[in-house]
Amino acid sequence: MQRAVLTATALICLAGCDRGAPAAPTLSDVPLAAEAGRAAALPDPAESQPEGGFLAGTATADAPVTQDGAAAGSAASDRLAPPARGGLLGFFRRKAAAAGPAPDAPDYAQVGPGATLPFGEVARLCGVAETALGTEVARYPETGRGYTLRDSAPDSTTPRSFWITGFDDGCARQVTGALAMFGDPELHERLRYGPAGSTLPEGPLDRAYEAVKTQVCRVAGDAPCGRALPRLARDTVFVSVYPALGSPRSADMLLHDGALLEFAAP
Repeated sequence: MQRAVLTATALICLAGCDRGAPAAPTLSDVPLAAEAGRAAALPDPAESQPEGGFLAGTATADAPVTQDGAAAGSAASDRLAPPARGGLLGFFRRKAAAAGPAPDAPDYAQVGPGATLPFGEVARLCGVAETALGTEVARYPETGRGYTLRDSAPDSTTPRSFWITGFDDGCARQVTGALAMFGDPELHERLRYGPAGSTLPEGPLDRAYEAVKTQVCRVAGDAPCGRALPRLARDTVFVSVYPALGSPRSADMLLHDGALLEFAAP
């Protein structure tokens, strides 16, 4: 009987000690290194871009900085889809993409056949066969499925309509310019992380690319993609549109995973 009383008393004491113990730390309580999980946040899409285009770097305006040092605003990163494409998650992602971009997306506007846009704007053209959209003048990547650049008058040197196809919603993106061209991530990284990279201004397309690169390549925001670059380049590309041949100005966009992630116009 005495042993049973002692046992019960010990259990009561242990229970009291357990109630006074601190709770186990959660992940948010664990201090992380400064580089852990680092990803660039993005500014509002309305942020302006200076002259220069893809080959000369993009926008100069710096985004507002929060107390933790990250750039404020995440419109483009919010549009960045999860990397998984298969299974149930991939099914719902493709179903959402087929419904078209969100109202705050840079390519939410839609035009009909025969419409003409001013330079510096982009819109969707839906329900028109790709073969009816001028002449194919470039493809990215060069082999396999991807994006196609189509020119309404390839022999002209004046501003005219261009269309880019290959988006998940089945609609082309229409722009106006005298010249349009693809620019791959490898070229972007050579410029951004090369010897002159520290002197280049950083704009919305740069920050959008950093968000994509961090997700796909699993590297810090200030480091190149590395060995995963071929995988990133399969469905990620820049497009620059110039209002005239030889112009230092350009409207630029970043395409990723079947969507227009960011657009910046002068």
